[in-house]
Amino acid sequence: MALTLEALTGKGSKAALAGRLKTGPRIILNAPSAELQDLKDRFLSSLVANRAAEDTIKGAHHDVEDLFKFLAEREVTRIADVTPDLMSDYSLWMRGRVNKKNGRLISTVSVIHRLSGVKIFTRWLADQMIVLCDPAEDLEVPRMPERLPQTILTQEEARRLLDAPDLRSPVGYRDKAMLELCYATGIRTSEVLRLKLSDFDAAGRAVLVREGKCRKDRILPLPAVTAQYVKEYLERVRPKFVGNPRWHQNALFLNWTGYPVKASDLYALFRKNLRAARIDKGATPMTLRHSIASHLLENGMGIRYIQEFLGHERLKTTEIYAKVTLTGLRKHYNKHHPREKRNSKKMSLDSFR
Repeated sequence: MALTLEALTGKGSKAALAGRLKTGPRIILNAPSAELQDLKDRFLSSLVANRAAEDTIKGAHHDVEDLFKFLAEREVTRIADVTPDLMSDYSLWMRGRVNKKNGRLISTVSVIHRLSGVKIFTRWLADQMIVLCDPAEDLEVPRMPERLPQTILTQEEARRLLDAPDLRSPVGYRDKAMLELCYATGIRTSEVLRLKLSDFDAAGRAVLVREGKCRKDRILPLPAVTAQYVKEYLERVRPKFVGNPRWHQNALFLNWTGYPVKASDLYALFRKNLRAARIDKGATPMTLRHSIASHLLENGMGIRYIQEFLGHERLKTTEIYAKVTLTGLRKHYNKHHPREKRNSKKMSLDSFR
């Protein structure tokens, strides 16, 4: 399905139309002017045209909406009337906003994201010569607080989690393949959900992550045990789930109804197998990413290789980023990955029928 502005912002959806028909026309207080609304639509359309990530476009939509709420409260209807002083007031207004869920001020991280999104919008206005000068050019954005992962599984806990799925059922075998892949590669949740059949290379024991963070592709090696479980899943389990080809769109991982696995499915299988493994930690799928990074460090893998492995653009270290080839990454990966070290052990795949 083509990525459209309407699909990302919810405009023109059947549900929205039905709601308007039931409730009648709404009077929206402090609505942005037609000029501002048009500029927002043009800005978002430019992001779509430049193939920005879907989450980036959705975030930009909300960021600009917040700015327009602020401008409407101050009865500013023309973009030409937005000044650096007004943007400074907006920054203060944003920092004073309250989270409706808990009644507290919104987090610093949320403020950073909102202000950064608005600065991208005003820079676009200047680049398009819609305004003479970028009114947010000198706007200071708070520094991102350093946050350490809250939960890390030990290597023993990771082993128990990976061994938890019931291999006697198709769903359990799929869970096993997904957990093995997530731990083996440190792949992000959004990345594993986007994997296609063509992204898995059984012969080369590798997986291609397309358009990860910052829209960068990367190829990741797989331990033999992981590659074998994924291969067995594709040959013996996935065909049981396949329904209408239009449903799954060649997705690598499917649920039992034949549709691609969703984020909610991944979180559910993660919670189920955590309970089966008797791991009493507030862990999430992202925990496996943090855990394997920690385990690779514990086993002596160099920070530069881990940086390449996880797809980080930069790390807050004094070490200069160096791009590592797949050959070099494979050498260090085979030496240090805890699952790779199990290659010499005989795998038992006969438990699944």
